[in-house]
Amino acid sequence: MVFFLSVGVQGMDQKRSEQPFLFVGNHLCLDFINTQMIVRGQRTDLLEKWEDLIAWLVRAKLLSVGEGKEAAARLSQAEGERLLSEARTFRTVLREMAEPIVAGRPVPRSTVEAINGLLSQRPGYPQLIRSSGRFERRFQSETSGAVQLLVPLAEAASELLCVGDLSLVKKCRNDACILYFYDTTKNHARQWCSMGLCGNRIKVAAHYRRKKKGG
Repeated sequence: MVFFLSVGVQGMDQKRSEQPFLFVGNHLCLDFINTQMIVRGQRTDLLEKWEDLIAWLVRAKLLSVGEGKEAAARLSQAEGERLLSEARTFRTVLREMAEPIVAGRPVPRSTVEAINGLLSQRPGYPQLIRSSGRFERRFQSETSGAVQLLVPLAEAASELLCVGDLSLVKKCRNDACILYFYDTTKNHARQWCSMGLCGNRIKVAAHYRRKKKGG
């Protein structure tokens, strides 16, 4: 599925151009890995600017729209660029986690250390909040640094490693695709990041080759 979002930046009225994001991974940390994808044969980063990162966090429901606008307005350009750099570095860590999982190899110790390092940035406590007549439990962070925005990604990675079925972490069968997903289909037979992006394209190409060979 593809989502679009415009986010206000640093209190300014103009809006950024809409940025497409893919959510086909069925798991938060895999969806974050998928902010890099192949477009027209070239590896493309969907997080070109730090504002794109804020927009993705909103679409991933790690921030509300209001929180996203607040974060975009609060961060200076230097802080935003530093946050984006840290996010890209951690995305590499997550890819280095997914690649050996798919290949049936152990997750590197350096990956575990990087996840733990980010988890350590979130001291705080849960709070019970009444919202719209219902109760919700929200985590109140005691840290104010922008890096705390990335901690839920580390929590998602740790959750995947601890309780996920790692045999269901897969890479798209298309060799030219670099997207990952968690296979939640009934028979665990999913092969493609999505039928629209790769599945139909590969099937059509295979059909064409068979037809040409038969002719």
